Amino acid sequence: MATSKSSDTEKKEPATGFSTSAAANRSMNMQRMQNVLLIWLDNNINENNADCNNAIKQLKRVVNNINTFTDGDQCVEFIQTINNNKVCMIVSGSLGKHIVPCVHDMSQLDTIFIFCNNQEWHKQWTKEWPKIKGVFTDITSISEALKQAAHQCEQNATSISFVASNKKLDQLDPSFMYTQILKEILLTINFEEKHFKEFITYCREVYEDDEHELEHVNQLQTTYKNNVPIWWYTWNAFLYRMLNQALRSMDVDIIVRMGFFINDLHCDIQRLHSEQFDGSQSGTTFTVYRGQGLSKEDFTEMTKTKGGLLSFNNFLSTSKSRSVSLNFAQQAATNPDLVGILFVMSINPTHSTTPFASVSDVSYFHTEDEVLFSMHTVFPYWRY
Repeated sequence: MATSKSSDTEKKEPATGFSTSAAANRSMNMQRMQNVLLIWLDNNINENNADCNNAIKQLKRVVNNINTFTDGDQCVEFIQTINNNKVCMIVSGSLGKHIVPCVHDMSQLDTIFIFCNNQEWHKQWTKEWPKIKGVFTDITSISEALKQAAHQCEQNATSISFVASNKKLDQLDPSFMYTQILKEILLTINFEEKHFKEFITYCREVYEDDEHELEHVNQLQTTYKNNVPIWWYTWNAFLYRMLNQALRSMDVDIIVRMGFFINDLHCDIQRLHSEQFDGSQSGTTFTVYRGQGLSKEDFTEMTKTKGGLLSFNNFLSTSKSRSVSLNFAQQAATNPDLVGILFVMSINPTHSTTPFASVSDVSYFHTEDEVLFSMHTVFPYWRY
C-alpha cells in the first residue's frame, strides 16, 4: 500500500542525517558509493513511526543514501556541504514554498519533489521552479519519479575530459592522465579470489544498515561466477553506481578495491568485441549516440576543444537508437544548470584502440541497441 501524506502528531525524535556526528559520518561514506543522495524535509518526519519507516525503506530501494530533516535551516546547511554528488529532494508542501527559493539555484540540487495533501493548490506555485518535477500525495509515486531522476543524474555525471589540439602534455586535465594510468595498471594485475572476498567484506561494512543492499551483496558473493561481468555491471544494484562514482571522483581507494571487477569487465567487453568484429563486420562503420547533460562550464570548455579529443573516463554506455539518446539530452535540458547534449559517434572497428561491444544479449535489462565501451575511450571531436 502506498504511504500517503499524513499530519502525524506523535512526539518526534531528532531526524537523522545532520544531527549527530555518527550519522554525518555514515552520510559522508555513502556519498562515495553513489552519485545521487536523497534529502527528505518535513516537519512531521518521525522514524519511529511505522508508516514513515516503511516509506524510507521504499525510497532506499532507489537511492540508498537518505538524509531526513525536520528543520529547514539545517537542511539548507547540509546541502551547502555537498560537493561531489547530486541531490534529489522531497519536501512537504508547507515547507516547500519557503525552502525552494533558498535552494533551487544551488548547482548540487538536481530535482525537487513536493509531497503534500493538496495537490492542486501546490501545482500553481511550483510552475515557477523548473527543478520541481511534480507534486505527489504518496511515496510510491515519488519512488517511481525518483528512479527516473536518479538514472538521469547517473547519465549526466559521466566524467569527460576535454583535450584541445594545441594543449601540451603538462596542460592536460589530470583526470585524463590518471584514468589512463590506473587502467593500464589494473589490467596488468593478476587478481585472485582473495581480492573478491575482501571487496565483499568491504561492501558488508558499507551497507551494514541497509537490508536491501545487503541482499544484493549476498547475491554477488554467491553467484558472481554464474553471470558475465557485463551482466553485473548493468545489474540494477550498487555495483554500477559504486564503480561510476569512484571513477568520476577518482576515489583511488574504491577503484583499487574494485580492480578485479574493472579487469573482468574490460576483458568481457574485449571478448565480445573479438567475437562481433573480427569477421566480416570488422570494417563496417556504424553510428552510436549518447545523450546527457553537461554543466555550462563543461559545455564552454567543450566548445573550445573543436579539433581536439573527448575522453570518457568511465565505462561508456551508448545506443544505436538516436531517439533513446535524444530523450536523455532533452530531459537534461530541463535542468537550468545544464546543457543537453547529444553525442553522435561514428565508429570504425578497424580504427578503434579501445574495445566495445553490443551487449543487448548479455546485459541485465536486455536493452536493445546498447553498445558498451571500456573505460577511457577517446574520440576526436570535430564539430558542435
